[in-house]
Amino acid sequence: MGKILIHLADGFEEIEAIAPIDILRRGGCDVVTVSVMGRKEVTSSRGVTVIADTLYAENLYADADMLVLPGGMPGTKNLKDHKGLCEMLLNANQSGKWIAAICAAPTILGSLGLLKGKRATCFPGMEDELT
Repeated sequence: MGKILIHLADGFEEIEAIAPIDILRRGGCDVVTVSVMGRKEVTSSRGVTVIADTLYAENLYADADMLVLPGGMPGTKNLKDHKGLCEMLLNANQSGKWIAAICAAPTILGSLGLLKGKRATCFPGMEDELT
């Protein structure tokens, strides 16, 4: 697997971002954390501040093989509100790139119509937002 971009927004769920970063890097994957907040410092839903590797504006998408969206609130809403990221998700889907969304984040894919005809899971109680 080539480059994997894990997107971070204020309010992300710590374990849904940090555990995949750790496991994928241990497996030898090229993982890059990307802040959509306009600054590298991103604060989790429980007040843990992490420093992303890069900013969304630095656009590493051409050579990315996979995009990952951690859940958490309000992290999921902050990701969903980022128009550039949503456009990139649509383009990535068209290009056949892998997209992974955890917990509440599949609702972003649902709102973009990327889950039509597909099976998906999400945080309990958010199922209506998958369509």
